[in-house]
Amino acid sequence: MQTALRWDPRVLEPIFKELYSLAMKNKKDFIPLLYNVTDSNKAIESYDGIGGEGLMEEWNRSNNQVAYEDIDELWQKIIKNRKFSLGRIIDRDFIDDLKLTEIRRRISSLADAVYKTRQLQAVEFLVNAFGTTGVNWKGRTDNYAGPDGKALCATDHPYSPTNSADVQSNKGILPLTIDNWDATAVAMQEWVDDKGNPLAVVPDTLIVAPYNARAAFKIAGLPDADLPKYEPGSNHFDANMYMGNIKVIVNPFIAPSARRNWWAADSSRLKDLNQWQERRKVDNGTMTDFDTEASKFKAIGRWAYGFLNYSFIYGHEVAE
Repeated sequence: MQTALRWDPRVLEPIFKELYSLAMKNKKDFIPLLYNVTDSNKAIESYDGIGGEGLMEEWNRSNNQVAYEDIDELWQKIIKNRKFSLGRIIDRDFIDDLKLTEIRRRISSLADAVYKTRQLQAVEFLVNAFGTTGVNWKGRTDNYAGPDGKALCATDHPYSPTNSADVQSNKGILPLTIDNWDATAVAMQEWVDDKGNPLAVVPDTLIVAPYNARAAFKIAGLPDADLPKYEPGSNHFDANMYMGNIKVIVNPFIAPSARRNWWAADSSRLKDLNQWQERRKVDNGTMTDFDTEASKFKAIGRWAYGFLNYSFIYGHEVAE
């Protein structure tokens, strides 16, 4: 690098890109754990809400022919891709004087900023789960209402746009214990669709901030660990039916203000109903300025994220 580095964009760009790539290596990406990550080919993606499909009918009760049932429309969700960018300026003197540590530091700090931006965005649906407005990754107030007009976690989700009299809850205020996980899992499995049929939710994922990591693993057990499967705190050696059957996601990007909160999720429904769409994956570029003798290195991309329906998650907003 010392012999090859010179003030030439064709030389600088691949070097800067390699430094950026190395800085990104081994950073844990929580986005695939929390979202259905898809490619987007439009400025705006539209998702139509679809109601319950109904149940099969007995052949002789449908006139000895295939029974068909109307599916009602639920709420539509529009997710508009947004553009994000950040850059670093490398002075020519750094190149001429081979200040390699400073160059690496500046490129690495850009990679860190891009990584943190996306990870903080990824937990906004959790941090702001209990309100229709909240603070985004930059500290600005944003809208977090779901398609039904309610917060992601609320006590009064209507069954459908035409039935607001019947409601369901996916919000609690209980601290994380095995008894409260049990009550939450049961409540989720009792949810019904807009026709009143079971949603068949399977709570198999526990999402927490580091504050609740210990409590979470007491319930779920440690991955690949051969431990006695007893309930935490049990004096009677009660079997822990959840140990080995729950995946724990400990996300350090959940804001300290939400550290006591926790969420139970159905991982399959999460992948259907929580969307992260990549319109233009983050890419890099370099240009040199003739007048200022500075090299500019950028990271830029377009993406968006949002949930289509609440019925993949149950959240507890726990007071300090």
